[in-house]
Amino acid sequence: MIRWFFLNRKNKDRANHRARVSLDREGNEQIERISRVVHRVHWMRNLLSIMWTAGPVTLLGLYGGFFLAYGKPPPMQTLVYFFFFTVLSGLIAFLAKVVYDMTRGHVKEQAQQDVSEAIDKLADLILAVRDLIVESFEEEARQREAALQLLRRIELTPDGVAFAAQELTGDGELSKILGRIETYRRAGLYSRVRDLNRQHRERIEGALQWLNEVSPEAASVLRERFSGEAPQLEKGVPRDEFFIERVLAAIEEDNLLLMTLQDVEEMLILVFELINGREIPMLIFSYSGQWKLAQALDELEECRSHYRIAQASGGNRMRALAGFLVETDEATHEQLPNGLSAQELIQRIEEIMDQLAGEVLQLARQSRYRTLPSLTPLRTKADVLGKSLNLYKAARQGYQQLGKAHASLLHASDAWNELAERFGDFASQLRLGPGRSGLRILEKVVSLSDEQKVAVCQHLVAYLQGEQMEKRGRRFFTRRDGRSRPLTLEGARQLAVEVALALEPHIQLSRPAIQRGLNATNATYLGGLEPDMSAAEKAALGAAMAREVQQDMRHAAERLAVALVKHYRVDLTEEARDFLIDAYGARPQMLDMLSNYEASNTNNPVSFLSLRPAVVVAPKREWYKALIKARQELGK
Repeated sequence: MIRWFFLNRKNKDRANHRARVSLDREGNEQIERISRVVHRVHWMRNLLSIMWTAGPVTLLGLYGGFFLAYGKPPPMQTLVYFFFFTVLSGLIAFLAKVVYDMTRGHVKEQAQQDVSEAIDKLADLILAVRDLIVESFEEEARQREAALQLLRRIELTPDGVAFAAQELTGDGELSKILGRIETYRRAGLYSRVRDLNRQHRERIEGALQWLNEVSPEAASVLRERFSGEAPQLEKGVPRDEFFIERVLAAIEEDNLLLMTLQDVEEMLILVFELINGREIPMLIFSYSGQWKLAQALDELEECRSHYRIAQASGGNRMRALAGFLVETDEATHEQLPNGLSAQELIQRIEEIMDQLAGEVLQLARQSRYRTLPSLTPLRTKADVLGKSLNLYKAARQGYQQLGKAHASLLHASDAWNELAERFGDFASQLRLGPGRSGLRILEKVVSLSDEQKVAVCQHLVAYLQGEQMEKRGRRFFTRRDGRSRPLTLEGARQLAVEVALALEPHIQLSRPAIQRGLNATNATYLGGLEPDMSAAEKAALGAAMAREVQQDMRHAAERLAVALVKHYRVDLTEEARDFLIDAYGARPQMLDMLSNYEASNTNNPVSFLSLRPAVVVAPKREWYKALIKARQELGK
């Protein structure tokens, strides 16, 4: 019924009531399945079962068994003994069940309520965070971000696509062309899509080139729409890479500014899809056999994980600084759009920091000569400058750690290569078929059991109730110091931290292998969430979307093959190549290229630095000088 509902959205008006009933029913079944312990057996049924067992069943069984064994009916005393034995045993079990229900039954009922409340509030919080993301933009950029979110919706009509394009480009005629392209795409007439694309190529490219300067991400999505490509339900939605690493870094360093609002949304989507039954497949590899080889492989994998984290750390922290400057209105989204290269982003941030330091210094001088009416502007600017300096230093430190991680990785790689050559085929080939020794690919599924889902929901509900976070109308509010306030950026980030803490005991988010596996998969599409849905409808939608996502292992298999051949010097045999193609759908062209890579014949150390790290200069003296002057004035 759920699949029918999503495949026939065009009949929504006529079948809305029937679909809503179906969603409620299947959503309640989802909640009850997670909390199976809530089901109880009726007392009357228990009593009847005891009497039936103690009466006819016991008497017939005892009489028949005794007669077959001894050839005569059992004595009356024996019949009475077994009758009362069965009755008393059943009554004791019945009383134990009653006592248990009186003492622990309410806990199980509460589990059902917690699951329902968690699903309901998580869905609303996903929508609330999306609104916060859009709200954090200036008016013109907010218009573009809202249009970008519309273009990512699967069920968007041709008129909706045209409207979003007009919001992005301001070109009404070009928007009508995109609406026609979307109509032909829905009809499967891709030849007409290509015709329109060819006829209006110059106009399209001009609009995309202009849009790319202010929002590269929006330009990329719009280009796909003009090419006749649209989001697909079964493919899911690409995750924001390294979002888990940023959230964990914020926890470790006690600095919520290290994560962005997009990271908050990704964490909420992850826990929502896991609670609703999403099973996320991933590929890992392990070695068993020679202990030296096993130790060398573990060390190489650990060094490679540290290197990848260090590689992302500097860029992630610089991105967090860019987000903070935009949130505090010290920069605009046009100045720091998504999609900039690391070096260009750093250059623009340096210019903004120079400007901010100059403004702080100017306010400090006005305060010194008593021409500043209030110290509030100075205090605000100085606070922003201080936090920006801390984020800048953290980003610079992250880039500096990259060189050290690269040196450690090269050392571990040399140790592995030396042992692999010494032991031969034990390490130079993938092992297939029966047996455990050698280097093998393992499949792992990240999911939550029913008991784990209840535990995660109870953790989140306890936090939400402790924060007194509740929905009023279409917005979330928290109560602090007796006053009710709307959900803030800091509150949203703290919520992502709680989600990570709730999931960590069950799926080990802190493990690098888990982080890489999740980054290689797509998230569940949740564009169908609506604010006025019931908890049962949200649960049904989440479960249906989790089932729809294809378990595509192609990219994971190709990434794993690249790592094994280029980083671990493993020979990709014909048998291993066929296995990756047949089992996971890897592209033969990619594997052929890897097969021709003769890593085992070179003795030169391999550099893992594919690109030169961005250069981050030390914080400028002018920034510190402005901050010191401001604090001197504020301290008077």
